[in-house]
Amino acid sequence: MRGGGVFSDEEIQLLRGLPAVANVTRNRITYSDAFKQVCTIRYLAGESPTKIFREAGLPPDLVGCKRIERSVARWKAAAIKSVSGNDHLDDSEIIAQLVERYKRTLVTKRNLDNMASGVPDSSVPVMSEGAVGAHVSISALDGDTAGIIIKQQARRIDELERANASLLDKLNKTIPSPTVDE
Repeated sequence: MRGGGVFSDEEIQLLRGLPAVANVTRNRITYSDAFKQVCTIRYLAGESPTKIFREAGLPPDLVGCKRIERSVARWKAAAIKSVSGNDHLDDSEIIAQLVERYKRTLVTKRNLDNMASGVPDSSVPVMSEGAVGAHVSISALDGDTAGIIIKQQARRIDELERANASLLDKLNKTIPSPTVDE
């Protein structure tokens, strides 16, 4: 294996099987939102980006040191901007705000999963800390949450369409074409 550059078919398959990877092409890796969030928090807490990536199954000899450095720098800058709008918070303040934001995100995801699980009522129990028995209406989703859901669903549809195309291509290659007897 070598870092950076173009990925082989075997490397692409390996990377696609990792929870930290949302998508991979010959020369690009798209990481899952959860991995980006955890990586950013751990990095701001003082952990090595290489260690974080390695633990996620993304060793630098496969991914590339520059790819790791650039990704973490980009995610850190985005996290700082999203939390403070400027660079005046120290890392511990940024971490605290990000952790709170990610907790709220997880609660929202859990609530959306409950709604999608086929609960017949138009409201489902809210799974937030201290909110026993509360309900949220499906129609009460804000625009940001709806936008996130739409983006996630579009990405999943795209993944499935690519998987279908790949399977059809393999099927067409394995089934001999009909011959005509003269």
